[in-house]
Amino acid sequence: MVSLMKTFALCVVLLACLCCSGCATILGGIIGYQSGELVAGAAIGAALDFGGDIANGIGQLLTAKEVRFEQTVSLDSENGKIEFAKSDFSPEKMEKLMRKLEKKFEQNHWSHTMVQKKRRTGRTLLSEKWLCKDGNGNEFELSILREKCKDAHVMIEPTNVEASIRHEITMEIYNWLKEAAIGP
Repeated sequence: MVSLMKTFALCVVLLACLCCSGCATILGGIIGYQSGELVAGAAIGAALDFGGDIANGIGQLLTAKEVRFEQTVSLDSENGKIEFAKSDFSPEKMEKLMRKLEKKFEQNHWSHTMVQKKRRTGRTLLSEKWLCKDGNGNEFELSILREKCKDAHVMIEPTNVEASIRHEITMEIYNWLKEAAIGP
């Protein structure tokens, strides 16, 4: 009877190794066999392999979102322009991104005051203008243009700062928008 149980356990471990085909499953089976807990060792190893596969899948998904963002968003940091492809960024999605950007401003102690807001009949927001200050006190104007059949634009226009500061501000805002687009 003991020999039949060991044979059955060995078959289970072999099946787990074939299905999971991971090193942790095999190693767990070997350690389990040595300690007399063949099935438990193989099960723990298979769980480790499965958990690793899930982590890899999540990593690939986030990387795919990041690559997609970089493919559909063009950046001209020297001129303070970020353009979002209409195919991936509807006016509604842009609205959500701008609200997340507002939160990022607050978290990083940047100030912003909305000075202009234009809406199409209904609830679709066409454009916004913000007067802003970064954490160093540099003032700039942020314009957001979004229409249903055109690419959306975010433009940073410093009022009293040089081009290198515009580049830094644009890059920071681009990174925050990227984080907002690919994040949860």
